[in-house]
Amino acid sequence: MLSAIVLAADSRHKPASPEAMVRTLAALVPAAIEGLVRDVTLAGPAGSDLAAIADHAGCEFTECTDPGQIVAQALKLARGPVVFLLRAGRAPEAGFIDEIGDFLARSDAGQRGALMRDRPETFWTRTMPVLSPVVGVIAARQRMMEAGKGDLASLVRALRPQVTLRARGRRVD
Repeated sequence: MLSAIVLAADSRHKPASPEAMVRTLAALVPAAIEGLVRDVTLAGPAGSDLAAIADHAGCEFTECTDPGQIVAQALKLARGPVVFLLRAGRAPEAGFIDEIGDFLARSDAGQRGALMRDRPETFWTRTMPVLSPVVGVIAARQRMMEAGKGDLASLVRALRPQVTLRARGRRVD
């Protein structure tokens, strides 16, 4: 099972709107029903007013004054050994649940890691999908904590996930 962290903002991206965070949370509900997501944490900069959204969604939240510590604080609240970190404003496409179920069935899933890219929207990203930005990463919680603080992009560079998911993150903001 995964612990999901919805990243409301990091040092490279502006804060997501409350509506975008809610849509991202709603997209994770089917995975929770299937037993793939066990808990969710909203994480963002101080003053993001995540408490109201987290209260309505029934999830944890953390706000941090240091943008470099947002992910580290959220990892402390994650309950499971494998974490899915997803940027707010993105939702996994159809097929995500089956693909993640297969991925998690492997005993080394957390150590191998997986990344989710944005759905290609430009000519270049449709031609070369590897140019699509990373919007999510799955890895062992301990590996993420050892990778250190930072934003999603620096965490992905440190983790070097071995698998790229076929399911993409579609824009919901």
